[in-house]
Amino acid sequence: MRFSIRPAAYAAILTSLVLHGCAREPADDPRRPVVDHYAKLVLAVYEDSLATVRELDAAVDALLADPSEATLNAARERWKAARIPYSHSEAFRFYGGPIDGEGGPEGQINGWPLDENHIDAVDVAHYGAAPGLDIIGHPERFPTITPELIAEQNEAGGEKNIASGYHAIEFLLWGQDLNDPPESPGQRSFRDFVSTGDVNSIPARRGRYLKAATTLLIRDLESVADEWRVPPAGTDNYRTKLVSGDVYTGLKRMLTGIITLAEVEMAGERMNVPLISGDQEEEQNCFSDTTAADLRNNFAGIESVYFGRYRTLAGQQLEGPSLAQLVRDADPRVADEIEARMARTREALEAIRDPFDREIQPDNAEGRARVQAAIDALHTLSQSLMRAAEALQIFLSPIESDGD
Repeated sequence: MRFSIRPAAYAAILTSLVLHGCAREPADDPRRPVVDHYAKLVLAVYEDSLATVRELDAAVDALLADPSEATLNAARERWKAARIPYSHSEAFRFYGGPIDGEGGPEGQINGWPLDENHIDAVDVAHYGAAPGLDIIGHPERFPTITPELIAEQNEAGGEKNIASGYHAIEFLLWGQDLNDPPESPGQRSFRDFVSTGDVNSIPARRGRYLKAATTLLIRDLESVADEWRVPPAGTDNYRTKLVSGDVYTGLKRMLTGIITLAEVEMAGERMNVPLISGDQEEEQNCFSDTTAADLRNNFAGIESVYFGRYRTLAGQQLEGPSLAQLVRDADPRVADEIEARMARTREALEAIRDPFDREIQPDNAEGRARVQAAIDALHTLSQSLMRAAEALQIFLSPIESDGD
């Protein structure tokens, strides 16, 4: 349905016309501060993503210098910490920005599902695919393991041949999840990184691969963050073009990002696909069993964009002009509906139990119901966000949904 402009909005428009009618330049769009604040928020999240991956890189150095149960567990904890801001940042995708526009590094950063045998040897008794490339196990073919080699081999020969990014690092730190015991993640031993001094030994090459993968991840995140920083005077980047460009386009990108993440990515690819298959290989963090945490942090990113707020790792609270206020000004009923559905979605995601691969099993009716409830909540929230776009007179293409 169509939404009319409220009387208060008409008054503001008329006042603006009176004040600026004789000016040489037309009045700027009063919604621009929302886009400007969004750019600041995006940068803060990417800077936090970079900071946590650098901490992971330091933990990897410590693991390789002195492999032990303690250093391996420390590296795993740093990987988990690094997933928080990055999962948050996925609300900034799906509109052709620096992360996943043409030539963007998203596929190298967060590609999944991952065919682990492309990287390393696996337990074939628990492996449901044909033998892969096994880069680590073939020094004669890949004598030197570098970030450049990993980038070259990412998706080489197939979209599941993921060689780089968070999930390649996850696999190297945890190993295959053999579900032994059933509630546990992968159980890789620190001994898998203990080298006898032979540079071509599998543990030595595994360590070099892990280090090269973290190095490449830092480079890729740095390239994205740099597009959101304030550039040197006289130059521009994605941020400057967004905040100084057409405001309608900026708002449309903000809404596209959060709606697509909620409806297509979270409800669809990350939850419905594994729920239908019951296959743990279809869950995003299938080695560390931290999928539910990622989903909750994805949703936190949606809330950040909508409400215009984010608390940095350093404790700084960013809060400013938001989509939420624009929607409330345009149609309070839609604003109320969104906030109620945000709360319902948050509760549904919090109810999903770890590990996610146990929740989706065909014999776990209660777990499957919890996952389905979160999918349904995301569907209905997405429909409300589409109504918000209509209230703001922003055209978005229809999305596939079984919501209302």
